[in-house]
Amino acid sequence: MVSAKPLTAQQAAELLIVSPRTIYRLIDSGELAGKKVGNKYRTTDAACIAYLNDPRDPVNASAGEHKGEVLCQSPSEAVCGTVISLRRQEKELGDLLARGTKSRHRNCTTN
Repeated sequence: MVSAKPLTAQQAAELLIVSPRTIYRLIDSGELAGKKVGNKYRTTDAACIAYLNDPRDPVNASAGEHKGEVLCQSPSEAVCGTVISLRRQEKELGDLLARGTKSRHRNCTTN
């Protein structure tokens, strides 16, 4: 039975199987009912269950922007759905290209 028992961010994170940082973000964005009391975050188990039962469509991680950066799929991560910024992707692709061309010997003979 779900009650309005108060939970810390750590307890809410364990209930929702996420990190406490995710709980902070959800409370700050208003997606999860809760409050910041002093420097601690508090929510209820009823709010966590309501969040899980929310009928809104989930947002794809690769769709849109996060903190002003356009996100895209990571070429170096094997896990499907890993999202990184374009700046990081450019660095990773540059590193891969440099590694691929470093091992090749070039023939510079002319006729």
